Amino acid sequence: MVVDKLYTLNTGHWTFDFSMAVQMTNLGEPYAGTCPVYLLEHPEGVVLFDTGLSYEMKENPIEYGPDGAPHMAEFVDGIDMDESQRVEQLLETVGYAPEDVDVVVLSHLHTDHAGNLDTFVDAGCEIVVQKQELRYAFAPDGVQRWFYLTGDILPLRRLDANVTPVRGEYDVFGDGSVVAFPTPGHSPGHQSLQLELADAGTVVLAVDAANHRKGYEEELAASFAWSLEDSIDSIRDIKHRARSRDADVYVHHDPDDIARLPDPPNALE
Repeated sequence: MVVDKLYTLNTGHWTFDFSMAVQMTNLGEPYAGTCPVYLLEHPEGVVLFDTGLSYEMKENPIEYGPDGAPHMAEFVDGIDMDESQRVEQLLETVGYAPEDVDVVVLSHLHTDHAGNLDTFVDAGCEIVVQKQELRYAFAPDGVQRWFYLTGDILPLRRLDANVTPVRGEYDVFGDGSVVAFPTPGHSPGHQSLQLELADAGTVVLAVDAANHRKGYEEELAASFAWSLEDSIDSIRDIKHRARSRDADVYVHHDPDDIARLPDPPNALE
């Protein structure tokens, strides 16, 4: 079997310095990165890849979550997002509600990828995340502490949360059509997603293995990456995977890359 449809739903644009996305490049140049989530229709279930930005965090970071996220106050002015980009509203544009999602695969647990997790825990969705990422997210160090917010990730600790911690590659349906594979570096447990579609063929959603096409092509990781060495290794692994499988690779935050995917309600098939 293959994935029937891939929808790309953008939860907002986050503007920051280009040199943060691609180390030591174009210092001072603003970069409005996309923050999409991806909905996959498969004969055996519906998968959401990442849960995007939280509108509540963007609107009131001081009071977001049980202990707030005051350090985000100086960053949220760079987020361009309105209520129509709440993940629930975006799902509705393609005919879905959170309760229709069977599996949520998380690339990692930074705030622009793991907002709205409470919505999907409440809906009873299975949450798939790398075990190393799950453990690190609750005790990050260095600059990484800025990107893991208690208000995002605390629902994963609820007793009723259906969390599947994984190690290594994870074949969601056991047929090779939706495979999460480790691409550490941006964070310790970052993972990307390989898809098989009937017409489009093999697609790799690289997510934050690189933050811009230039970073992917030139093997320049984000300046705040957890490990620059691991980031480069992961980019090279994706390139090898793309060559060996004749795959199209999409870089998550690059608006030109994401523009190559159909706008909803259209889908890649």
